[in-house]
Amino acid sequence: MGCKELIEALRREGDEKAQAIWQEAGAEAGKIRADANERINRMQEEYSLMQASTIKDQIEPILSDAKQKADAIRLAAEKDMSVRLYHLAASILNNLRDEGYSDVFCPLVKELPFCKWEIVKVNPEDEKIAKEYFPDAEIITDSSIAGGLEVQAKAGKIRISNTFEKRLERAWMEILPGLMRDIYGNL
Repeated sequence: MGCKELIEALRREGDEKAQAIWQEAGAEAGKIRADANERINRMQEEYSLMQASTIKDQIEPILSDAKQKADAIRLAAEKDMSVRLYHLAASILNNLRDEGYSDVFCPLVKELPFCKWEIVKVNPEDEKIAKEYFPDAEIITDSSIAGGLEVQAKAGKIRISNTFEKRLERAWMEILPGLMRDIYGNL
């Protein structure tokens, strides 16, 4: 599964979650707006004889407060959506381990600087290929690594993580805006 398929999977999974989050946020914002409108209507009835400028001065803080609360709900919903999308993306990283995975592993190894790597941590399925690239290193398997590798040298003083998880983490802030635009576009 390539990046395009990953994004499509994220979009499909995210659409349902986005709808639920936006409906919840919309309902809460609607309640806040209804409450603000109710307060405004009461004030207008109570002070109908007062000058229009007095009413305006009292309405503006209420509307501003309602807007701030609605904005806070929207921001919280976006943050929640971002976290959910990230976890969804991380959960499908294993799907990148298709038939051509060895063609992916090799460039990840080549990106590492030249060094006598002492410890190499990989997915259990990558133990054999890691031994080919790092015959003198201790190979440690870790099922929490979807793909790629972590290496250490000089008694742990030099560490590099070139795993799918780390690459997703580094690229997330570039991926997220496009996902959010797609979600907003589907609402």
